[in-house]
Amino acid sequence: MLALLSRLNRVQRSRWFKYIASGLVLVLAIGLVTAVAINRSNAAQDRFTVAEPKDVDTSKFTPEQKQAYEQEKSIQELTAKAYNELVDPRGAIAGVAVGLGVVTVISLAVIWLGVGLTSLAFLVLLGLIAGPMAVYGEGRWAGLGKFTFAVGVLGFCFVVLMESLRALLSPSVAVLAIARNVVMEATRMRVSIVFIVMLMFALAAVPGLLDPDTPLRFRVQNFLQYGTGGTFWIIAMLVVFLSVATVAFEQRDKIIWQTMTKPVAAWQYLLGKWLGVVSVAAVLLAVSSAGVFLFTEYLRQQPAQGEMVAFVPKTAGEFLTEDRSILESQVLTARRSVKPDFTIDVDKAVGEAMQARVQAALKADPNFKLTDEIAQGFREQIEREVRAGFSSIEPNSGREFVFSGLKEARDEGRFVTLRYKADVGANDPRTITYLTFLFKNVDLSRVQQIPAGQRLTIQAPPAAIDPDGKLYVWIGNGRPINERALAGATQTVSFGADGLEVYYPAGSYRMNYLRVVGLLWLKLAFLAMVGVCTATFLSFAVAAMTSFGVLFVAESASFLSNALDYYGTTTQKGNLDVVAFITRIIAWPIATAFKGYSDLRPTTNLVDGLLIPWSTLVSSGVVIGAVCAVLFAIGTSIFRRRELATYSGQ
Repeated sequence: MLALLSRLNRVQRSRWFKYIASGLVLVLAIGLVTAVAINRSNAAQDRFTVAEPKDVDTSKFTPEQKQAYEQEKSIQELTAKAYNELVDPRGAIAGVAVGLGVVTVISLAVIWLGVGLTSLAFLVLLGLIAGPMAVYGEGRWAGLGKFTFAVGVLGFCFVVLMESLRALLSPSVAVLAIARNVVMEATRMRVSIVFIVMLMFALAAVPGLLDPDTPLRFRVQNFLQYGTGGTFWIIAMLVVFLSVATVAFEQRDKIIWQTMTKPVAAWQYLLGKWLGVVSVAAVLLAVSSAGVFLFTEYLRQQPAQGEMVAFVPKTAGEFLTEDRSILESQVLTARRSVKPDFTIDVDKAVGEAMQARVQAALKADPNFKLTDEIAQGFREQIEREVRAGFSSIEPNSGREFVFSGLKEARDEGRFVTLRYKADVGANDPRTITYLTFLFKNVDLSRVQQIPAGQRLTIQAPPAAIDPDGKLYVWIGNGRPINERALAGATQTVSFGADGLEVYYPAGSYRMNYLRVVGLLWLKLAFLAMVGVCTATFLSFAVAAMTSFGVLFVAESASFLSNALDYYGTTTQKGNLDVVAFITRIIAWPIATAFKGYSDLRPTTNLVDGLLIPWSTLVSSGVVIGAVCAVLFAIGTSIFRRRELATYSGQ
């Protein structure tokens, strides 16, 4: 038996086996992608079409009737195109291609590491153990089988990528050698192992926590939220511990003597440490992100609420169920945001109000003098009132809002989503408020009872957009009684500066997901540099506490900045609150320093289906790179001045 295993080991390490196995893997992957593409292409005809009426003779129409007929036909065609865009089979092909690409890369790495047959045997054994429980088991046994298989596959991929990383860092270069040692430390340190095991178990457990009775869109959103956000926090904590420990422990245990006695400069040592940490973070992020992405693709192909099978509604004649439509157009997409056009002439409105304000002041005080400071204060206050008035609607009245720049959405045949948040008085939850929405160009109206202060959405077809790319939405404060006549409202409704937005798909969620992973890695790279820098002059405990403090402050800086806008420094009597004033002085620079980092909310944007453009990824890389360079320079300067070889005689 041992002789057979030894012979198989020599075979899997031989060059001819690696060439043959790699060729088979590539041929199989290409064949599977081609087969799926052909199968999807055969089913790629439009599912939703507009039937041409047989008994309609347009030659007898008057010009007005013909124009109305063509407009109605255009609306139907645009709506059908929008639905066909949502169920485009090319999306499924892309998902399969990405999945096979991940499997192919892992397979090739396994083969060229010389453990192809060993890995195959492990996966077969894992399938024999977990497969029967997952397929034939019920209840807890089925869940245990799926969980065991998921943990085994994730752990296997992690080991393979870590070994591949060690191979990539094998060249005899000082920086790479130090980075390779960090990678080896990550698999030996107890703290690292705890976080790695925690990550694998958490990622494997999240799918089992989804309630199959909830709408599919909520399951997908919850999985993306916990899968992406949860794994980031676990990896972030590991990065902090590893980056601090790899520098601090070597100084504490005098291991650094063996390194610094060689021709290694301080900058090479710290750069190697940072490179090793971010490489480990990249591997963990790659494994977790690939797992989240592939399971999201799996969820997407599950039946939504009201469907017999995926994309096929139970109700005859229905295009798409509401659950599927929202999932495809608002969650698994990448949307841009458009604000309403500001149609008020601010300068004119401010000028008229300024005259009235000055006359009122002179009437109250004949000795009043309009100084530049007073005029500026009047102007700022009036401008705020004008802008607030633009987004406010009096009881039982309405206002039309115009959203420009949506020609791309109309031409591409894509649904748009109106997202709004209405403030009513003090937003008392007991207040009953109705809003009426009318869309120009289409027979689409909505009357919604809204919870004050909460964000809601309404979906509109591309036909609601004018050929010039403008969407007209009339919003009424009240319930309709006759056309645009309203009744029942008692309070003014205000949408504020960010209360009205229109979203439209502008890209694929798959590429958006890639950019999300890139932003998460940039955040981890920043945390790694913070840990390395602080460990050059602080002990492990203090450096770890400092780095964790930076992590939590950076992640919450946006909330802190918004809170400071409402944090007063005076008492109710108008006196200065010393404690509040000192608190604001301390909190403001912290919130300002980290606000750029905190405003990068890749997970939130991913869950809400919002586009993260490449420009954001590039600019974030430049800014975070510059900050890391400054921290690296500080750490190097401090490290050069450290007495690393002081011997106490003990």
